[in-house]
Amino acid sequence: MKPATKRRAPRKPQRSARKTTRAHSASVIIRKMGEEWASNWNRGELEKVVAVYAPDAVYLPPHHEAVHGRTAIRAYLQGPRSHGVADLAFDVTYIKQSGNIAWDVGTYRMSVPTADGNRREDHGKYLTVWKRAGTKWLITADAWSSDLPAGQPMA
Repeated sequence: MKPATKRRAPRKPQRSARKTTRAHSASVIIRKMGEEWASNWNRGELEKVVAVYAPDAVYLPPHHEAVHGRTAIRAYLQGPRSHGVADLAFDVTYIKQSGNIAWDVGTYRMSVPTADGNRREDHGKYLTVWKRAGTKWLITADAWSSDLPAGQPMA
């Protein structure tokens, strides 16, 4: 005779744990992509910068009309890149996710050329909206603004 074995109750799937992992991985991926964005900018690799934008993305720089589409974003970004905007760095405040959409909020700092040939630091805040496209995350909307007082020129 076999000894009686205790039957275990069926385990419930742990969907909340999986959801947390997915959200966490989106946060890790987006944080890494933001770091690469800044690194690519600082190295002058504009094609790599623009590659993370969705084809129909909108870029919302301060003191300028909205820039629609990856091709137009590339053309716009060539201006500040060629004028010497450099030493860009982001500091992520938080990344939130809801399904296939995530948003990234934080601050930035960068070195911008001045009319007299010197450089000064600009700093401010940003909001980037990401959308998952298959296994990739792409920027669908990107907005930023300087914290410098009004009237100071920006790149």
